[in-house]
This record gives sequence, structure tokens and C-alpha cells, in this order.
Amino acid sequence: MATNSRNGTPAARAQARRRLRALSITLVTAGVLALALAAATFAVLPRQERILPGVSVQGVALGGQTCADARRALDRLLTDAVATRLTLTAASAREEVTLGDLGVQPDVDAVVAQAYGIGRDGKALPRVMQALLVRRNGLPLPPTFTWNRQPAQDLLQRIAAQVACQPADASAHWDDAAGKVVIDPGRMGGQLNVDKSLEHLAREIVDRLPDGLLLPETVALPYEDDAPPVTAQQLAPIDSILATFTTSYASSTRDRATNVDNAAAAINGLILQPGEVFSFNATVGPRTVARGFRTAPVIVNGQLEPGIGGGICQVSSTVYNAALLANLQIVQRSHHSMPVQYVPSGRDATVAWDALDLKFRNSTETPIIIEAKTGGRRLTARILGKGPAPVVTIERSGISRLSGHSITKKDPSLPAGKRVVESGGGGLAVTVTRVVGGVREVISRDRYIGEPTIVRIGTGAAASPAPAASNSSATAIALPDTGVLAE
Repeated sequence: MATNSRNGTPAARAQARRRLRALSITLVTAGVLALALAAATFAVLPRQERILPGVSVQGVALGGQTCADARRALDRLLTDAVATRLTLTAASAREEVTLGDLGVQPDVDAVVAQAYGIGRDGKALPRVMQALLVRRNGLPLPPTFTWNRQPAQDLLQRIAAQVACQPADASAHWDDAAGKVVIDPGRMGGQLNVDKSLEHLAREIVDRLPDGLLLPETVALPYEDDAPPVTAQQLAPIDSILATFTTSYASSTRDRATNVDNAAAAINGLILQPGEVFSFNATVGPRTVARGFRTAPVIVNGQLEPGIGGGICQVSSTVYNAALLANLQIVQRSHHSMPVQYVPSGRDATVAWDALDLKFRNSTETPIIIEAKTGGRRLTARILGKGPAPVVTIERSGISRLSGHSITKKDPSLPAGKRVVESGGGGLAVTVTRVVGGVREVISRDRYIGEPTIVRIGTGAAASPAPAASNSSATAIALPDTGVLAE
């Protein structure tokens, strides 16, 4: 039997009909779904110019509101939020501030923009799903703030200035009434670290704002303790007077006495750690009028001349002798050009700013303290340290006179050719030895040039026929080689 090639077999035609029905169903279903999605989109997604229902900020419902309405509601809420008060503490300071004082301000526009964007951003199906969830469960959005750190930094700088405390070293002194060393413990210092405090405010306050304004009532700022370099514990071993030496300046002028007092005050209480070197010049500093020093006689090349700070060599010499008797290591010392009255020859120590210095080392194993006190025109130097005090003997030997020297000067106050001689004193040689426990140490071998003989040659007008003045010479007062001592 013949078949129709165009229509195919009955089976093929049946299969084609089934496919057509399936395609029709699919198209209808897709259309229905599209219509349903369109209906859902219209029903679920936010309406034009309105925020999706279910959106809120800090309990304030924004759903269905326009951006303008939402902005007004949030402006009241977040403005009240930055008025929240809290207390900042650092050491003894307590500062009550608001978030606004710290530079925190609400960003209402940012919150409104975020709320308005819910259900509007992205593809249709995810937007619908998001809208359905928000409508059913709600969506609380965190508040948004901005932080300008400058007000907080200015506030912290002010607090830092209030609580800044410089540490004070512990000190010790000999109490004559109690007959013992008394230790002052000093004081701990401290400071507010402004940079660390800013980061602390960021963590404790600003970073917590989106979590619902649950802020601490008090925020302790990072205050850093600063211990003094010298503590009472370090000074605890000091219990004795290792050595004492006293000189008198009873005959000094007021200006010279002032210089002695000033130099002694600069040294008094100085602490030397083990191995540390004392420098007179570094401790006393420049001798200037601005620093309270006055003009008084100083020795220059065996002659007394006026100079700023005259008399402080008595302080250096007194302290030097205390260091000798405390068995400290002498690092640098120079003698005068001629013996002085306040200490024996060989036991003086001259100083000059930027030229001559007195230096000695704390050669003990514990700290020592140098005291230099004045009273009743007497200067006493003490070395305090860990006892017992060493038994020290200072010997002078090889004392011999040296021939003097002369200086010729032109003198216009004398008639031309007139010659006047002012006799000086000769020089002196002396050796100083320190004896400790039978061990002898030569400390110095000094040669003083002494006071020169001055020969004045007149360069003035010729002498008149009147009787010439006597050529009697002025003789310098001889200086003894012993001073006023008390040990």
C-alpha cells in the first residue's frame, strides 16, 4: 500500500501533534509566570519615590516614606545621638564631652540613600526576593556617621597638657640632726599619648556607633607612666659619709662669696652612678652674669685680675679634696699658677670654662652623692655612698722653693726711664700621695711658678727737676701653703 511522503506515517503525525501541544503549554506557562512576576514586582517592590516597607533605622520605621520625610525623621534621631554624653578619664583628669565635641556628626543623606536603594538595585528576581524578605522580616539599617578627628585631637592635646607630669629623680642627703642618710623617693611621671588615644576613641566609640549607639559611659584614655631615671631603690645602698672637706671664705668680698654660693648650689645633690664621671664645668655651667655670677679676682699667670666667676676655684678645690679622701679615681685636675690660701699647696684644683676642668670617676660599685653646702662663709663638700668610709691619708712631700720669674711692663704713669720693681714670690714644688690600706698612689707632682716680680718702666713725660720720688718697691704678701681645713 502506498504512503504519503509529505504527511509521513500516522505515528509521525501523532508525535508532531504532541510536540505542538507541549510547546503551547510551555508558552502559556511562561506567559503566566511572566504575568505573575510582573504582578509580584508591582505589588512587592517599592513604589516610586517611596522607601520599601520594613526598612527602619534605630527603631524608626522608614517604609513607605519619601526621602524627604525619612530625612526629617532621621535628622532628629541622629542629631540627638551626637548629643550623647560620656566621660573621658586620664590620670586625675575627668572630661565630660558629647560625641559632637569629638567631631562625630550624623550622615543622614547616606542613611536615606541606603534605605531608598533597598529593592531597587540589581536584577528583577533578586530584587523581588529581597523585597519579600524585607516586607516579612523587616530590615534595620545601622546609622551612619562621619568623624572629623581634629576636634578630638585638640581636646586630647588639652587633656594631655593638664595631666603631663615630669618624673622627679629620687634624691638623698645627710641629715645632721638624725645622723643618717635620708632618701626622698622622688616622683613618678606620666603623659597622655594623643595618637594612641585617638585610636582608642575610634575603637571604643566611633566603631561602635553602627551597632546601635550602645556606648560606654566612661572611656579611660591610655595614660603612660614615666619612671624617673634615678629611683629610691637605686639609692638605697647609700648609708654613710665617705669623706668630708671644709674650707673658709670668711675674708671674701660679697661678689666672690656669691660666686662660691652659686657654684656650690649647682653641685649640691649631684648623683653619680657607678663608673660615671663628674665634670665641674658640665655641672656648674658657663660663668656668666646672666646666670648670677659676678666679677671677682681670678688668678691669671700668677697675678690677680678681675673676672666673671672669681672664687669658684675654691669650690672645685674643696670638692676635689673630698673626692681624694673618698678614694675616688681622679680623671682630670690642674693646679693654679701659685699656691692659694684655702687649701694646702698641691691640693688645689683650678677650673676655667672651656679650658680647665676637674673630673673624677665614681669608682665604687654603688651610686654616690656629692654635697656642696655653704653657711657662715664656710663651704663643706661631702661624698655620700655605701659605707664603711675608706681610711685615706693624704701626704705632701718634696716641698721646695723654686726661683721666681719677672715680667717687664711699660707704665705711662711713670716718668720716662723711671724703673719701679714690685717684688713677687718664688715658685714651689710639691708631690701629693694618697695612702689607702698601705697602698701608696702618687696623685700629683705640682710646680707652681709663683707670683712674678713686676718691673715697671716709665714711658710718661720726662721727670721734673723736683726731687724724684722714692724707688721703694711694693712687696707682695706671701701666701701660706696651708689652708683652713676640717675633716
